[in-house]
Amino acid sequence: MHELLALAARSRALPAWMRSLGASGLTLAALALQMLLRDSLPPGQLLLFVPAVLFSALLFGGDAGGWAAAFSAALAAYFLFQGEGFAVSDPAEAFALVLFICVGLCIVYVLQELFGALDRRAAETSAALACATKTERMKGLYLQEMAHRTKNDLQFVASLLQMEGRALDDEDRRASLLSAASRVAVVSRVYALLQQGAALDVEMRPLIDDLCADLRLALIGLRPIALRTEVTDCALGVDEARAVALIVNELVVNALEYAFPEDRAGTVKVRLAREGDDLALTVEDDGVGLASMESKGAGFGQKLARSLAQQLGGAVTIDAGEKTGLRCELRFPAPPA
Repeated sequence: MHELLALAARSRALPAWMRSLGASGLTLAALALQMLLRDSLPPGQLLLFVPAVLFSALLFGGDAGGWAAAFSAALAAYFLFQGEGFAVSDPAEAFALVLFICVGLCIVYVLQELFGALDRRAAETSAALACATKTERMKGLYLQEMAHRTKNDLQFVASLLQMEGRALDDEDRRASLLSAASRVAVVSRVYALLQQGAALDVEMRPLIDDLCADLRLALIGLRPIALRTEVTDCALGVDEARAVALIVNELVVNALEYAFPEDRAGTVKVRLAREGDDLALTVEDDGVGLASMESKGAGFGQKLARSLAQQLGGAVTIDAGEKTGLRCELRFPAPPA
């Protein structure tokens, strides 16, 4: 049926003379079949012309269907019924001819109304799709604008916190404000990535790679420490991406600040990979280990990481590394693939 309607849509777009020619061909074919089976059919039968009218109206439109009905009646009067020329002398045959014309015109009318309804429905569907596309595009623009404004506001707050922190003489207060500025900057980076497209999700590979690049510049400098990332391609919602980015920030900052005292050389590895139904984020270093880091004040960052992990529906585990150092793993449910 779908193929027939598709064929009808194409054939109805043909020029008028071609559609009339097609209807005439169907009518003549019906006449030929009627003449061939004339001895087998009761007298006055016009049933074989009905499909010609039906398919003419279906394939070539109402005008062609009306022409097929009139042409069929004329051919039947001339070739099939008693009388001279187009004059029908038998009242029963004349009634059958009139009835055929009425039935044929009814068929044409019904098909015209049906195709008109289909055309209107197609137009409404097209308009609805266009409206939905426009709405989706506008939503994407609004999202980008919101992300842009949010990113700028967060950058402004981070700058204020950095200025306030650098102006303080108290080392502990200065470190607290600078840490807060770093966390605000992480959230700002999430919205910066969200601003780049109309999607509602944030790609994690560029987020973590860029975040670690910033931490490398800010905290490593000329120290003999390598910071490496291995992130699988995946996207998370804004809330989930923000939580993961903050956890990466806390764990990497802790490792860079406390795991390698006195210019000790080492490596920090950040890995995000899908494992079954979960995503596993691992931050591992070969530094001085857990006890030494906690004695130097790294406990708050780990507490914050555990709190954010609960928001993700996951948990953070912190263990000693395979040889030395520390291994922190966050495991939480992965989004549907």
